[in-house]
Amino acid sequence: MKKHIRKVAENRKAIAPYNFVELPDQVVTAQLENNGKLYNNDRYYVDRHTGRIECTLTTSSPLYIRRGFTPEEFQEQREAKDCPDFFYIDPVTKKPVIPGSSLRGMLRTLIEIISYSKISQVSDYKRLFFRAVATSPEEDSLAEAYKQYIPSKINAGYLKHDGNSWFIHPARNIDIKSQSRDRKASSTSFAWVKEENLSSADFPQFKKFDDPGYLPQEIPVSFQNIKKPKGNYIAEDVTVPEKYPLNQGKLVASGNMKQNDDPESESIRTYHCVVFAPSSNPKKYKIDPDAIDNYLNALTEFQKQTPFDEKFGMLKEDRPVFYCQPEQGDIVTLFGHSPYFRIPYSPNGDGKAATVVDFIPEHLRDDSVIDIADALFGFVKRDKQPEEIQQSCAGRIFVSDATCVSSSDDIFMTQGVIIPKILASPKPTTYQHYLVQPQETNADKKNLKHYASKPSEETVIRGHKLYWHKGSYPDIQHPNPNEASDTQTTQIKPIKSGVHFQFTIHFENLSNVELGALMWIFDIAQNNRYRLSLGMGKPLGMGAVKIENNLYLNKRKIRYTKLFNNNYWETAESLDDNPDYQQFFENYMLEKLRQTGEFKDIPRIKMLLAMLSWESPALLQTRYMEIKREKNSLDGEPNEYKTRRVLPTPLQVMGIELEEDTTPSPSISRKKNHASPILKENQRVTFVNGQEVEAKVINLEKQQVQQGNKTKLKTIITYQIQGSDCKSKEEVNKQEVSISVGDIVTVKIEKAQGTSVRKVKRIEKS
Repeated sequence: MKKHIRKVAENRKAIAPYNFVELPDQVVTAQLENNGKLYNNDRYYVDRHTGRIECTLTTSSPLYIRRGFTPEEFQEQREAKDCPDFFYIDPVTKKPVIPGSSLRGMLRTLIEIISYSKISQVSDYKRLFFRAVATSPEEDSLAEAYKQYIPSKINAGYLKHDGNSWFIHPARNIDIKSQSRDRKASSTSFAWVKEENLSSADFPQFKKFDDPGYLPQEIPVSFQNIKKPKGNYIAEDVTVPEKYPLNQGKLVASGNMKQNDDPESESIRTYHCVVFAPSSNPKKYKIDPDAIDNYLNALTEFQKQTPFDEKFGMLKEDRPVFYCQPEQGDIVTLFGHSPYFRIPYSPNGDGKAATVVDFIPEHLRDDSVIDIADALFGFVKRDKQPEEIQQSCAGRIFVSDATCVSSSDDIFMTQGVIIPKILASPKPTTYQHYLVQPQETNADKKNLKHYASKPSEETVIRGHKLYWHKGSYPDIQHPNPNEASDTQTTQIKPIKSGVHFQFTIHFENLSNVELGALMWIFDIAQNNRYRLSLGMGKPLGMGAVKIENNLYLNKRKIRYTKLFNNNYWETAESLDDNPDYQQFFENYMLEKLRQTGEFKDIPRIKMLLAMLSWESPALLQTRYMEIKREKNSLDGEPNEYKTRRVLPTPLQVMGIELEEDTTPSPSISRKKNHASPILKENQRVTFVNGQEVEAKVINLEKQQVQQGNKTKLKTIITYQIQGSDCKSKEEVNKQEVSISVGDIVTVKIEKAQGTSVRKVKRIEKS
């Protein structure tokens, strides 16, 4: 799988408040029974752990989680921005509470990263379209790709709705004799008119590009003649419909392409379109239903506002439409409300718009796989699974709400509400940030991979998106809230840093590995070098939290055999003040990944730790780039996105050297219950008693043992333990066993000594 360039040149480095933990090379499966399913949750297992983790969460930067609507507010259709209070449960005290669902979501995301879980919770709803392409192929790789998509001729017509389908009735074609001797005659169904040539007397209600409150318009017109002085067709004397009854049409004024809402700024556009009257030919072209879906799923805010429809955009009976003439048949796949309509990325060449999901390798989104995150938090498969694959399973981790235990007199940043800086939605079309740019691109603009590149073959998504921390007192307030648009601002009431919350995590039947994964996260969460992230405003540096914990384990047998312990109830619970379950988890991961050394030295894990680091990069290196930056821009010009700078890895941002990875990705086996091959002899890991590992049966020896007057039969099994430097034996008191030489089995280590395994016992699973 393609890896992101490890070292981007200084003059090609982008900056952002976010970065990515790279995709895993493989998905690591959970510990399953021989039938390929998880253990049943209908009993407590003696070799598994049940207990709780008592947690104290301390805010390290402002934290905000918005409360929900009351029934009355919901009935009034209030907007979320008008409900600034921090989340609470008690409407009387309004004491802040962190929802257990938020804590659970944070934990699951981190577990998915460290356990190499699948990337399945990604929406394929959002379609991807070409954006800026007004450059030469020599300068921009996207321009070269765009040339393969752009149609040679754009026509105009009118939308027609029939049943569940949309059609286009073509506009009248007008033949034009070229004014140039070396050009042939041609025809067109629309023409351009310069805005300054439209008479205010003829169109008193017409809003021009730079008028306040400008919006797209459609106005009946007529015109005298069509000429083609150079490249474009030009309509002459565009006026009221009555003046030239034989040459009628509709004036179509689209967006003014202003970059901001400043009333003083000027539009870069000067021309409008005139779509000729409908053709007398009754022939209509059907619009491909997939093209309709692509259009509706990618409506911009502009396409949802007047005169367009919030749900259907431009799709309205008799509305002018621009489209690409079908090359074969009568199906239209490309259309829009202006001649410069958006064209979808279609890397497979089938006309279907690409989604982010297309750029996730298939083996990383195989929903039939059960990974460690599934095993801990539960799952329900979206698609119906065959009988041998588990359809659903309940989770075994239960997270309570976190209640505030600090004095309620002084826990908020301010007494009132604040208006934070404006945060827009993510822009995955900024492919130089969101897609892997391999080493061979050298981060050069003309070589960059994009959404028209072949998925998996040329590029994949960068991975898990996380945000940099920005210290205990980040600058979150909007500098000029009175000048900002009401539709973009919001009100919040965040909690300040240093406030304490408490919550409990209950868990049942966790193996050493599963409990180790959970404690691995909590070990990081209480380390002063790191912080986790929670709540809103992460790009601004909000939501950094530290979590200290105590692990309590239950002794289930005692719990159900004794009622009292002296004068108290018997809880059969003990504090594990020196938990070392992380080692079980790390060993399991190293074994499955066929890795040696330290788990925290794996590049993917190092990237995660870099993103969680409390000592983050300088603030100037974690800001958003700007389209109009007045001072100290990256390239010396206002638009910092223009040269398509590439976002480096988090390790490069932190100044951590990492060599280019040339190791081929491990092969992915599709067989069920297939164990990893035995590691090479020099590939060793450290073992601990009680650990479950995979082993290869290399010898079976049957023996007769005389005990008094009786002769007993036994089998001595010799194993090669994965990662061990020696062979291990097990004595089974029967002659026939249900395994053969060469089988891969699971054994439990009963005696370990460093990198050697002295005694094991095979786990026989039903």
